Amino acid sequence: MWYYQSKRDDSVVIAKLTALANELPTRGFDEYYQRIRREGLRWNRKRVLRVYRSMKLQLRQT
Repeated sequence: MWYYQSKRDDSVVIAKLTALANELPTRGFDEYYQRIRREGLRWNRKRVLRVYRSMKLQLRQT
């Protein structure tokens, strides 16, 4: 059987989220995504959220 093999490379998104997490450790996804958009990077919100969750950067809401 043949299955679809994804060709996506999220290394750039991972690097950017890592840099933001190191710079602003107490902020959440919304702040990171707004900063990414302000820099002019046109990444899809669902893509960035998927990578954010896979990196386990989720903060607990208090």
